[in-house]
Amino acid sequence: MTELRIATRGSALARAQARQVAEALESTHDGLTTRLVVVSTSGDRDRTSPVAALTETGAFVRAVQEAVLAGEADLAVHSCKDLPVAGPEELTAWYPARAPAGDVLVGGTLGELPEGAVVGTGSPRRTSQLALLRPDLRIRGIRGNVDTRLAAVASGDVQAVVLAEAGLVRLGRSDAVAQRFGFDEMVPAPGQGTLAVEARDGGFVAELLEALDDPSTRVATETERALLALTGAGCRSALGAYAEVTADGVTLVAFVDDERGPRRGWVEAAEPDEAAKAMAEELGL
Repeated sequence: MTELRIATRGSALARAQARQVAEALESTHDGLTTRLVVVSTSGDRDRTSPVAALTETGAFVRAVQEAVLAGEADLAVHSCKDLPVAGPEELTAWYPARAPAGDVLVGGTLGELPEGAVVGTGSPRRTSQLALLRPDLRIRGIRGNVDTRLAAVASGDVQAVVLAEAGLVRLGRSDAVAQRFGFDEMVPAPGQGTLAVEARDGGFVAELLEALDDPSTRVATETERALLALTGAGCRSALGAYAEVTADGVTLVAFVDDERGPRRGWVEAAEPDEAAKAMAEELGL
């Protein structure tokens, strides 16, 4: 019998994501058991900094990666949208099949919210796109896990919050969704809905993770992350990117709001890097 140690953050969502990977591994390999290694990250401890700044610096993933590098865990599970494009060279990422990638509104639909309603989000990307959809809304920065944000709506602290649908699905809280945004309304964060499973390349663990890797998810995620890497977009701008694999290659839709204002683009190309370069040119990044 072989036991695999899986490093993860301690939030309910992070644990659910790690258990999803654990169950997939155990179901396909007889005699394999798994154990979660819960890691406290600087992003979990810092309750005051804007979440966008923490995501860009890797505050939610660095300590989890270190657990693998230090030999305290065999693999790590992250929300891919939290994973910086520049990471430890010793680690390789595999991508299981993607969950729904879009954003949702909890608390009411855009049509139902009264004028001047308070909507909670800590994301510049979501804030920019909400302003285009409903300029009258008042945006309030919000931190905390999914349960905390749902509680903010229930208590009336805010009238609605914007969340990633994937997180609600993985927590069994899809019932909370009031409205699903189309990609023409709100482009998600690069890698949203995708899990990144990291381990050292080569060896037994890498072989196990290779079987979990979903080819279409990999191509789409690598396209979105290629745009992120190429533009260096982060705190200075609000960047959204969503890619889909097609018979001819990959399509990419993107949104950015920076010193030149908000704009969207759509491109199609044969390869992820080609799509990212074409999008960067279209958006003038």
